Amino acid sequence: KLKNWRKGFDTPPPACSSYSKDYPGNDHRLEKYVKDMRFSFKESLFRSIQDGRFRLHRKFPKSESLKMCMDRSIPFYTDKIVPEAVARGKRVLVVSHENAIRGILMHLCDIPE
Repeated sequence: KLKNWRKGFDTPPPACSSYSKDYPGNDHRLEKYVKDMRFSFKESLFRSIQDGRFRLHRKFPKSESLKMCMDRSIPFYTDKIVPEAVARGKRVLVVSHENAIRGILMHLCDIPE
């Protein structure tokens, strides 16, 4: 199963808990950068009760396959990086996790699923 999750295309790994240390919504450094994800009412309610003060929480994915990652990262690459840097002849350094890089390379090199 692990090999299917790590190297598969559209098979996501099991979802993590929103209280897990690995859940991206628990990394408060991301709050100022993530503006395009919708808010989770349920998560905001539970976290506000737990913290004793009201805070809105974004709905981060709890699991993601390579296909889901490509659906998220390739539009960003084509809409932001290409027109703002590549088309202007600038050098671009893309730093990300393995799935996002794999997805962008599959897109650039026309590698099939």
